[in-house]
Amino acid sequence: MIDRIMISGSGGDGAVFLGKVLSWAAMSKGYHTTGLPSYGPEIRGGTSRTEVIVADGPIGSPVNTTFESLIVFNDMSLEKFEPGVVPGGLIVSNADVVTRPVGRDDVTALGVHASAEAQKLGNSRLMNVVTLGVWTAKKGDVLDRAALVEGLRHVAKHPKLFELNCQALDRGLALARELMEREAALARR
Repeated sequence: MIDRIMISGSGGDGAVFLGKVLSWAAMSKGYHTTGLPSYGPEIRGGTSRTEVIVADGPIGSPVNTTFESLIVFNDMSLEKFEPGVVPGGLIVSNADVVTRPVGRDDVTALGVHASAEAQKLGNSRLMNVVTLGVWTAKKGDVLDRAALVEGLRHVAKHPKLFELNCQALDRGLALARELMEREAALARR
């Protein structure tokens, strides 16, 4: 098993944070992992991304041109990285900011109102973890909630931030379940 994940947005969107969480989560499950962050000089507001690989064996290189998953927080990131998603891959976007539709029909695309859901929790900056919950539920075979909570424990060390991030993760998991139930209901018609 190998899953290459690209997370991208503007600086301050939490792409690097999510990369750290995913890497810690993967290690807690005994997987091999790499996390390669990259951001422009304008840390907050500039382009930011993280490439994460989760595998059950050694990883040859942390750099990839294709990905099984893409999590994006702005239109520019979707435009830049959408072509690199493999057929059958998954794209999760923050639909409160990403206005451009996914232009492919050979991938699963989920646009969730992550900023709005995070704001309901009291902090719109939690939108990144909401999208992580959606990704986790949809992927199903890579990492589970327990592993991601372990990752959050290592990255969001302040107890209040840890608790808020766990709530955002749970909200994303619930959103994905709601989306999948709607899809199943539509398929039965």
